[in-house]
Amino acid sequence: MRIKTQSYSKDLPQQWVNLVAGKKEIDFTRLHFSLAGSGNPWGSLTRTRVQIMKSLNDGIKLNELALELELTLEELDSEIEPLKEVSLVWTKDGQLKPSFLMTDETETLRVYDHASKFSNSLVNSLEYQIENIRDTYKHLDVSKHYEFDEMAFLLVGGRIIDIKLLEKLTTGAKLLPPAPPRPSLELPDAHYYFWMVEGERKHLGEYGLNDYDLPWSNWRFFSFAQNIINSEPNRYRENLEERCSALIESQTINSPEALGMELGIPIVSRMDTMKFAEISDKSAELLVSCYGEHEQSIRKLHSTLKSGTNAPHSFGEFFCWYTHIAYSVAIDTLESNGILPIPPERTQSAVWYREQEKEGLLVET
Repeated sequence: MRIKTQSYSKDLPQQWVNLVAGKKEIDFTRLHFSLAGSGNPWGSLTRTRVQIMKSLNDGIKLNELALELELTLEELDSEIEPLKEVSLVWTKDGQLKPSFLMTDETETLRVYDHASKFSNSLVNSLEYQIENIRDTYKHLDVSKHYEFDEMAFLLVGGRIIDIKLLEKLTTGAKLLPPAPPRPSLELPDAHYYFWMVEGERKHLGEYGLNDYDLPWSNWRFFSFAQNIINSEPNRYRENLEERCSALIESQTINSPEALGMELGIPIVSRMDTMKFAEISDKSAELLVSCYGEHEQSIRKLHSTLKSGTNAPHSFGEFFCWYTHIAYSVAIDTLESNGILPIPPERTQSAVWYREQEKEGLLVET
């Protein structure tokens, strides 16, 4: 089963701690990477290469960096080449730089604070819309088996606030450019945003949707979840995804309905998808208008970031990161306000019929 990742984040190994880059000590436990789109650069991230990219972002010259790392220029080049192969570095004004957004802790806190305050606009909009969403849900076949509160986390969080909002921001509003191409030898058609923040894990945004192909035409396995719980990956989500993968590989499941029943998760039919599409489109469009009202302030914030002009797709990456923070904080607020129940496992999955091949940041414009 091939994952078509919409958003995915990764923390560096715990033992990567307290190395020096750019005359400053690095605590790798406070560096967090995130990807939005479709791609897999993770195998190219070693301790040395992360150190190299952080130093380049801080303006360290290659000859100085080689001395700092106790490498020859040839050895340094051999470490940089794999980063070029996955399009994570580029040359600007004759200097090698990371090709993605990187923020230090001070900048991270500024962005997180701004996005957290903005999230109140999303909360107000969704609280206004929630009864219409509930009424639409009553007409879906899946409502015969699952109450709205059992599905709300996926339907509102994963489908509206995450994927549908990103799709509307990418296509209609043009606030978010489509994910840029980042080809590699293994994935020549990869398109994704990539960014690194220094700070706490929550500063990436805490929720994300994983989207898996299933062997039946137009059917997907969706998993929307809080990515990290108590400093550990969401084990319930991981186990559910592993069970799904094992069942498909065993070839003992012969239909989407059988898969959903075996996993004990909802099955959202083609008709349900069509019925829910209208309300999710309208809801996402109202959320987009919230961003439109604050666009000038958001763009001004980006222009003040140190790496805001280094990377070729910096604003898109910044804005994608910003939206993940904003909708994550909004989800937490909606939960605390009793509007959006979240299962104890902080996960909601479904076997879902989807006619549209690409969504979110993967749409073509």
